[in-house]
Amino acid sequence: MRDKPLGIVIATRWEAAPILKAFGFRKIGKGLYQSPEGNSATYLRISGVGKEAARQAAYRLCALGVGELVSAGFCGALVPELQVGDLVTHRLATSATPVRTLKERQALTARANAVAVDMETQAVIEAGTRRGVPIRVCRVVSDRMEDDLTPLFGADSEFIPWRIGLRLLNPAVWPLANRLRKNSAIAKRSLIASLRGYFA
Repeated sequence: MRDKPLGIVIATRWEAAPILKAFGFRKIGKGLYQSPEGNSATYLRISGVGKEAARQAAYRLCALGVGELVSAGFCGALVPELQVGDLVTHRLATSATPVRTLKERQALTARANAVAVDMETQAVIEAGTRRGVPIRVCRVVSDRMEDDLTPLFGADSEFIPWRIGLRLLNPAVWPLANRLRKNSAIAKRSLIASLRGYFA
């Protein structure tokens, strides 16, 4: 039995929704949920995309007295060996901007010696370290190294949902969007399976 609650930071409601359902979380505040499942309570905070949002979410969980932080959610593969649904727990780079193309992925893995990329984990690690709280990483691959996300995400330096929504009006983007939807379904199932051990 854990002495203190577990705290999970996850960027988007899209990633969080199946987890909230699978583990019986109930809302206790804006973007904040609690689950009594397992041996001790678990908190989940939907942070929003990016390092600063994740950092603040991690600090909020630390203030609630969690004994461990988990950076959970999706990531993008930086090496061809990783496939959709694969679990990544280390050698994860955190980027301030979306990494969309094969060229961008190759440049990042060469620079950071990483196998996958997300936009939040580094901030969760920094926040936990400053508060003396251990951190674990539970990320699953939602897009492969060779996937080009530019038609959907554009060349924006930030993740801007409303611009993505506008691009979805273009039928040329629909095949990519459909593939990513299927990938997300696989990643969500893998993420739930990977998190089950944290609730034991």
